[in-house]
Amino acid sequence: MDTISIKDIKDSIENEGYIEEQKSIIEFEKQGYFSSGNYAFEDQDQKISREVDIIASKYTEFFDENAFFAQLSYAEVKKRTNPIIFFERKCNQYESRDSLIPISATKTFFSNIDSKISLKYIINFETNHHQVNHDYISTQFCEVYRNGKKIKAGHNSSYESLILPLLKCVDAEIVNINKTISLFDQNTKRFVFYLFQPIIIISGPLYSYNLHDNSLTEKDYILYRRHHRSSTVKRSLLIDVVRKDSLSKYISEKLSFTYNSIEKSFKGNLKTIIQNSIDDETHFKENFAKL
Repeated sequence: MDTISIKDIKDSIENEGYIEEQKSIIEFEKQGYFSSGNYAFEDQDQKISREVDIIASKYTEFFDENAFFAQLSYAEVKKRTNPIIFFERKCNQYESRDSLIPISATKTFFSNIDSKISLKYIINFETNHHQVNHDYISTQFCEVYRNGKKIKAGHNSSYESLILPLLKCVDAEIVNINKTISLFDQNTKRFVFYLFQPIIIISGPLYSYNLHDNSLTEKDYILYRRHHRSSTVKRSLLIDVVRKDSLSKYISEKLSFTYNSIEKSFKGNLKTIIQNSIDDETHFKENFAKL
């Protein structure tokens, strides 16, 4: 009977991607995130338990203002030997990217005061969120693989393994957290705010096909927009696609940048946010009384 050598064991483990997942968790922890692996959620369509590879969170409690802010990141780590290519184009000025960034809060809109006023507007997502600052966007991707002697490009089930679990997880988390957020109370003035970030970490070749000049370039980061519609899930998201070798840079320059910028803006605008919440509730009650 053949024995399994240490080398065989290590090779088998590394080929399956376990090490990439665990090292990614460590990288989030190094940069101040509370991280864990194999985060479970219920599949909305099939009603079975599924999981994503990583959840990484960071939060701030503003005790003096009775407010709370959290950034919740969900990541899938995929080891690939085949190149993954995302088709990129420049974002146009009319694309409302901030509307595709998922948040939950005590109040996200103050429409009883002014339909134009939102929490994202007050906090200035246009400046403070890395996805809104990015110049390029992708809405389609493919995997290049060998099929016998031929080299082909296609999804090759990549959507189901890369995108769908992540999208469903984020949707389930938003629905569940929304159930825990109370309506604004004018007595306690408690305000909570959650920011969600889906991430795909690719351990392998990651490329951009530039649709403006037909160039093919290896990339560290790609912004991907995806819409999913099923009997239970109807959601559009912006997803960060990151090369594993550049994860540390991504966390510090994009994810942590967004956390720090939005945390600072949220704190600096809390008086305005609370006052708008009070005024919005007052206007709502006055309008309701007139009915």
